[in-house]
Amino acid sequence: MPALLPGGLVKRERHFWLIVGLITLGGAVLRVLMHDYHLPWYSYHDEAQIVRGVLGLRGLLPEEVYKEIYGYPPLTLWLHEMAQRLAEAQGRPNPTDALLDVRRLFMVFNIAGIVWSALLGRLCGGAAAGILAALLWAFAHIMLDLPVHALGESLAAPLFILSVLLATQGFKSTGNWRWALASLLVAAACFLLEYRLVIAFLPGFAALALRLRHLDRSGWRRSASWAVPGVALVVATGAAVFSYVPTQHRDIIARVLTEHLWDLTGLFEHFRQALTDAGNQILNQHLVNFTRESLPWLTPFAEQARERAALLPLFIFVLALLAWLLTRRAGKSPLWRPALLMTGAALFLTLWANSAIRPYGDDVDLKLRHVIPAVSLLFVLMAVALARTVAALPGSPVRSLATAGLVAVLTLNLVVPVADLVRERRVLPWPVIVRPWVDTNLEPGTILVYHESERWFNPLYSGIPHRQWFDWLETEDVLERPLQEWIDTHKITWLTLPVVERQRLLQESEGREFLTQLLPLREFTGPPARAGVETVFYRLWRMQHESDVRFGEHIRLVGYDLHPPDARPGEELVFTLYWNASAPPPENYSFFLHLVSASDARPLAQLDGNPAVPERLTQTWDRPEETLISPRLNLPLPPDLAPGDYRVLLGLYNFETGARLPVRDASGAAMDDAWELMSLHIESASNDATAAD
Repeated sequence: MPALLPGGLVKRERHFWLIVGLITLGGAVLRVLMHDYHLPWYSYHDEAQIVRGVLGLRGLLPEEVYKEIYGYPPLTLWLHEMAQRLAEAQGRPNPTDALLDVRRLFMVFNIAGIVWSALLGRLCGGAAAGILAALLWAFAHIMLDLPVHALGESLAAPLFILSVLLATQGFKSTGNWRWALASLLVAAACFLLEYRLVIAFLPGFAALALRLRHLDRSGWRRSASWAVPGVALVVATGAAVFSYVPTQHRDIIARVLTEHLWDLTGLFEHFRQALTDAGNQILNQHLVNFTRESLPWLTPFAEQARERAALLPLFIFVLALLAWLLTRRAGKSPLWRPALLMTGAALFLTLWANSAIRPYGDDVDLKLRHVIPAVSLLFVLMAVALARTVAALPGSPVRSLATAGLVAVLTLNLVVPVADLVRERRVLPWPVIVRPWVDTNLEPGTILVYHESERWFNPLYSGIPHRQWFDWLETEDVLERPLQEWIDTHKITWLTLPVVERQRLLQESEGREFLTQLLPLREFTGPPARAGVETVFYRLWRMQHESDVRFGEHIRLVGYDLHPPDARPGEELVFTLYWNASAPPPENYSFFLHLVSASDARPLAQLDGNPAVPERLTQTWDRPEETLISPRLNLPLPPDLAPGDYRVLLGLYNFETGARLPVRDASGAAMDDAWELMSLHIESASNDATAAD
């Protein structure tokens, strides 16, 4: 038996399970590293819809929240419901906990798909083909991109491979009716997870029909006598089921049978997309980059090949056909045609069904996840073609060299890109960082957003518990309305601006003028790198009084508001303070506001607490550009306050030791251990007070 790798160290048949096991282990590691992709944020629309829909079906959300849940197949909803109930019983009530459990379940089946793909490849074209099929499933970018989500299609794709494998095994085994029934059961699960995979029933039916044909040896005419009633029974059952289908689904089925099923343009588009996706796994951008750096004379050819990725699978199939024809008479490991025909037919039929079933309208409705089952079958056929082409090469050294080159190309264009994908998805997305900051630091209000960050404030996507409610308004250009119109007419308080948009505004005089009127709050930019768009938060107006007072080495008071500016004895002075820190302070400090007379520093009234919101102790002030806004601070004036001049002093101190921070002005001049925030003159108990900053 020729070796799979040079030197004869690994025999394909002898070490098939060892090699497949190692490939499966590598694929499992990648999937374990990224299966919690972006949680607790719902990064994918359908996951959020399903989670909220199931909560609604359980009576935990109002109907208007989940009214679109009818579009999802029942087994998907049932799995999510069971996961939610189980997680709640374990004391994990957050819906994202249940979502993570579903992802883990689907991940196990995705890993099993590596083995099932290897077995199907071996049935079709030998052990080498099975190993290559496992390699393609385990490390192809497309098999780790969308299938990581808890969607029906993610589980249906490996089950579809299993249904084809079981049916193919039924052609080979003498007891094939058991394999055929198992294939039909798996096909039922595929259909209940993804309606487009109704075609998964056909391989099992074909294997079962073959078994019944073998049981009835009286000839094809006699077989037709039971086949015709069987077909009639299937049609009648389908018609009965159709009558109970909801109206919206019935209309879709009617259009499928009368129009879309015969739309060859849609079928061709799905074929082209499946071939392109399969070809792109080998003609990856890394190959273009590699040729550009190491073999520059090949770069134009590599770039053209990448643009025509759909032609690569066709080229491989033609090359394999020629190799098979050349070696057929020599008897070198002939292909097993029934398995190839079954796999090819399943590939064609699933693309046909996917191009015809269009639940969202009359468009072709081509999405990547809809061609993944077909691409997985293409991987098997490509693996067979590659294995047979290499096996047809003359001479063991040539075959070993070609095998080594094939393994190197697959490693470069499968492992490297998928490792990049895992690294990308191992980082937290910006919404997971932004939303807790917003909930902690900002008062509820309406946020002006760009499209890139609209989902950050859409409750459909937030799996973060205990968050505050923020309305949002989307814009494509913040300059489309004057600033005051945003504030007065649209009641906008906050703005989240993508960094690239801020750079554009800074290049225009109108944009620069607009930004100078805003209060910068926080930049959400790397490092560290995060998934999603980098943004900057602003408030649409600045503070009433700007200042530059330094407390200690790091803390600065950048401004304050006074609401209202005048007060009588017995009422309150209301302040808002705006802070900034050039570096995280070494200790946690509290503020004090003291009302004192003009000539005596003993406090007549005082207020103490955290300088910003209670959750943001000063040691958490770790972003130099961040502006921290305090809650409204109410300093009560004594009701018996005598007429005269008074001052309000502001300072910071260590609440454990009582030591105050020294104060300096903007020029660096020392100002003792407190700063005069404002002066106040009380004329009489019956007259209004007058305040001077």
